Amino acid sequence: MTLKLIGSWIFGGILITISAWILGHIDQTVGVSPVSYGLALFVAFVLILIGGLAWISVATATAKH
Repeated sequence: MTLKLIGSWIFGGILITISAWILGHIDQTVGVSPVSYGLALFVAFVLILIGGLAWISVATATAKH
């Protein structure tokens, strides 16, 4: 594996970890608007998608070698 593939793999893991942290700490309580709650969910979802895309690109690149 090249350094670029390892970096992409780690980057994807960091993004998924951040999104899991966001989802684990999100809570719709008093003082949290529905817009901010939905925005936090959307940001976490996008981070999961980008992290998964990074992992998929690493998997396809290593399969070609």
